Amino acid sequence: MPGVLLIEAMAQTGGILVLNTVPDPENYWTYFMKINEARFKQKVMPGDTVIFDLKLISPIRRGICHMKGEAIVGDKVVMEAEMMAQIVKKS
Repeated sequence: MPGVLLIEAMAQTGGILVLNTVPDPENYWTYFMKINEARFKQKVMPGDTVIFDLKLISPIRRGICHMKGEAIVGDKVVMEAEMMAQIVKKS
């Protein structure tokens, strides 16, 4: 699985994590802003099941969310990264 798709999947999972903090998530957009410290440790092959574990690094302020995540296959971390996103109310 290409690294860019792992990043995208992690960002989508992070969006779900962040939208779970607002009372009406269907009325918000999540915008991916930044990625830092991305490390790819092992290849992800067809048939592998990837589990994403994300945590907020700091409280959400002014809609900006800073999170750290790991992609895990079996018992091994295959990728890790820090990401930043913004949640914006739909107009």
